[in-house]
Amino acid sequence: MLKELIVRNIVLIEKLHVEFEKGLSVLTGETGTGKSILLDSLGLITGNRVDYSLIRNGETEASVTAIFYLVKTHPVKFVLKKYNIETENEIIIRRSIKSDGKSRCYINDILVTRNILVEVADYLIEIQGQFEERGLLDTKTHLSILDVYCNHSDLLKKTKHSFEKMAELKRIIKETEIEEDKINKDNEWLKDSFDQLNLLDPQFNEEEDLDKQKKVLLNNEKIFVSVNQVKSLLEEENGLEDLNYKILRTLEGIKNFGLDNIKNGIDIVERTKVELEELRRILNNEISFANDTKYNLEDIEDRLYELRSQARKHNCTVDELINIKDQISYKLQKANTSKQELHNLKIELEQAKKQFTKESNVLSNSRKNGANKLCNAINHELPHLKLEHAKFKIKFDELQIENASNLGVDNIVFLASTNTGAVLLPINKVASGGELSRFLLAIKVVLESVSHNRTVIFDEIDSGIGGQTANAVGIRLARMGKAYQTMVVTHSPQVTSKGNHHYLVQKKDTDKGTITSVQELNSDQRVEEIARMLAGNSITDEARKAAAKLLNNN
Repeated sequence: MLKELIVRNIVLIEKLHVEFEKGLSVLTGETGTGKSILLDSLGLITGNRVDYSLIRNGETEASVTAIFYLVKTHPVKFVLKKYNIETENEIIIRRSIKSDGKSRCYINDILVTRNILVEVADYLIEIQGQFEERGLLDTKTHLSILDVYCNHSDLLKKTKHSFEKMAELKRIIKETEIEEDKINKDNEWLKDSFDQLNLLDPQFNEEEDLDKQKKVLLNNEKIFVSVNQVKSLLEEENGLEDLNYKILRTLEGIKNFGLDNIKNGIDIVERTKVELEELRRILNNEISFANDTKYNLEDIEDRLYELRSQARKHNCTVDELINIKDQISYKLQKANTSKQELHNLKIELEQAKKQFTKESNVLSNSRKNGANKLCNAINHELPHLKLEHAKFKIKFDELQIENASNLGVDNIVFLASTNTGAVLLPINKVASGGELSRFLLAIKVVLESVSHNRTVIFDEIDSGIGGQTANAVGIRLARMGKAYQTMVVTHSPQVTSKGNHHYLVQKKDTDKGTITSVQELNSDQRVEEIARMLAGNSITDEARKAAAKLLNNN
């Protein structure tokens, strides 16, 4: 429920603070006094786009603050929780606009985006203008209105879950198909590359080994000559080994003559003997390696060329070719696996589609049953609003599963006709503004049983009607006011008389210019205002009596 409205520097309003109550509140005033300004101000609270011309002349900033009372179970609390906005029994929405083009939205003093403001405000207030392309006139809202009336939230949840599962599978399949297409395009190249590498069979450190063998072959003669020379120096008479033996024999002959360091000398000679034997072994191994080279020089050159060509092809080192081969093998295996995965995913998607179809059909049947009840209730209400020949119908169009949403396969439109035999048209195409307004009122009256404590504001719903029709409209508005807070901007004395609270919008000239004000009227003041509405500026006693009678009859 809207408790307070504070407006600063909006067009003719310098500063305005209005408190509202439960029930039906009526706002009256002569044309041009500023009633539409109040609605424009409330429009900012609902998240309407900013019209900077609303800023009062001579000012640089304007603001609107609305304070709403919340019942304990109000559904907006779940929305606020989603955005980490704390609240208990009230919510304060503030919108500020500046002449430099800046705009700010606040909920309980927390800065929020306009989209969040729209989402929150939609749970709190609805401004239903005669030609407003929002609310009931917006065909996009018709399905949600019907769902609220049907009260089948469990069916909606099941359908939403099924749809989301189906949508997720579609996403995964699309990604898998893109990946598979990419693999398939590369598949021929991958197969050819794998066959080449498999035939080549590169080995770890092979390049280094081949380079070593190549050097050996290129220097084979010099190697043999040099090694044999060294062997001769070791093995021939008076060679290193022979000399080492003679030195050892000589030193052993004097080791017992009391010379302490001779034993150390013998140890050195013996170690030298071992080292010379190791040298001979190394020389023999190198000669053996030189003799046992796996390839001839031409074979080695060819092998190195093949290895390095493949390395250039794959932009890697020769040693990395082994990993490249493994990677290509994995990709080829993945391609085969991907085909099977894609097949399994498509089977799962078909099952998900069947489940979604099942859930959405159950939901659709519930909607159709609810639609019949809603249509009957509204058509029953229309004669009470002097629309005896009017008809209301809900048109269903079943969407193909490809065009479905998480709301199912139904697309609905509210249709209406105002005269016998007239073609049923979308409700926003009904020609007469007054008739359209009454249609909307009939729908709102019927929907009052499923209301979520929103404040509903009607802007001149009584336009173009009077007498008994206006009285009927007033009665229905009063009935709505008992269910939830209802406000109406009106020029009808009949409608005005039905209000629980009466606010007069007027303007006056001051030193600061023309200023709009709002005053809640007492009983005597109400009589005077309704008399003005009946008689015009020249209020007569008869008009006062008629006004009093209207009020007393309620």
